[in-house]
Amino acid sequence: MDKLYCYVDESGQDTFAHAGHKQLFIVSIAVLQQDRRELAEICEQYEKVSGKGKFKWGQAEYTKRLRYMRLVLADGRFRQALRYVIFTSITRNDFDKATIDGIARAVSWKQNSSRFQTHVYIDGLAKSKRDEYRRQLKAKGILIAEVKGVPREESNALTRLADALAGFVRDAVEDENSEVNTLLYRALRNEEIVKA
Repeated sequence: MDKLYCYVDESGQDTFAHAGHKQLFIVSIAVLQQDRRELAEICEQYEKVSGKGKFKWGQAEYTKRLRYMRLVLADGRFRQALRYVIFTSITRNDFDKATIDGIARAVSWKQNSSRFQTHVYIDGLAKSKRDEYRRQLKAKGILIAEVKGVPREESNALTRLADALAGFVRDAVEDENSEVNTLLYRALRNEEIVKA
């Protein structure tokens, strides 16, 4: 049975409308079948070359994080692996449900999820929630090999990639006249990024 590796992050739980923006909760998932170690090394190279470094999206300088996303999107090995789901009208109690739904939709996008043993790595997921995530994903037809939380201080390049995707999408949606918005919609047209 094939293995699928999902690195998951979200746009943060400060989703409630602010400064004229609508409420957004974005779940971003890097869905990988290839050698994840090689892809992690590539992401680390792109972090270095772009100057973004290991900073989370919101802490990195605008031009550097944009350069990082351009490098990732230009690399065919990531084509269709970067997936996201946007939720708008959810309450604070729905964050876990939305994250689980986002993972299930990303894993099932254009493929039979029962062909894969899925390994899920979620940024900041508490140990107390792992069993619930596993049960809920199984209930949605996802064959789960493991669900693990990634402590924020131990984030790796693929977790940071999921963080960058969530921040990138959020920036694009919140500013429709931005360079980020143009880049996102071009990436969606080319299926470099997938809205699951």
